[in-house]
Amino acid sequence: MNIHPTAIVSKKAEIGENVLIGPYCVINDKVKIGSNTKLDSHIVVGSKFGSVYIGKRNFIESGATLGGPPQHYTYQNREGSLIIGNDNRIGEKVSISLGSKRGEGKTIIGNKTFIMTYAHIGHDSEIQDEAIITNLTQIAGHVLVGKKAIISGMVPITQFVNVGELSFISANSKVNKDIIPFVIADGEWAIPKAINKIGLNRASVSKKSINNIEKALKIILTPKHTIKEALKRINTEIEPCLYIENLTQFIEKSKKGIARK
Repeated sequence: MNIHPTAIVSKKAEIGENVLIGPYCVINDKVKIGSNTKLDSHIVVGSKFGSVYIGKRNFIESGATLGGPPQHYTYQNREGSLIIGNDNRIGEKVSISLGSKRGEGKTIIGNKTFIMTYAHIGHDSEIQDEAIITNLTQIAGHVLVGKKAIISGMVPITQFVNVGELSFISANSKVNKDIIPFVIADGEWAIPKAINKIGLNRASVSKKSINNIEKALKIILTPKHTIKEALKRINTEIEPCLYIENLTQFIEKSKKGIARK
């Protein structure tokens, strides 16, 4: 453990082996930091409003604020938590709020995510494994970002939206509806424009599965079909596989409604 003399670390915090805490960091009570995690400088972890758990081998850059209170008017100082997994990179000035009693009480960051400069992750949101959140993206409360999704820069996402796995949202797009898995979404209000073939290939998805996904997306994104009709066609016409199952389940569970033309 290497703690800079200017850092303030609570005696109640649990600090793992080989943790580096840089200049002017503040580590509050109810904080646990796993081994081999590095905190650069001027980072605040935890607050009187709840607990923060940070896993192993994370790299947290200067000015990040992790575990502040939820940003909504009805918050009443009830404790929530922030749980961050392993092998994440959290960039400069990133802010991530605690969970609240309005949700599950937890904000969750998975493993191997990359959250870039000035991004904000709101209360009760979940960023799943290997997702990339690019500079200045602002994610409201109760948002789910699926595995290996990529959110480009300066994207605002409204509360309770779900972003599907292996999707890609273009820079400057606004998101107020669920973005289905495996698509590239673009536009002032983001809607799916094409299959995310590059992302699927990088994820080593087979050509057969990619073809199935593309056929299913053409059906679901055809405006003449209702969601119910599209799902019925997919279930009868497209060869079943794990990816098709994930796609149809995502659509069936959507509460905000999916974005489409």
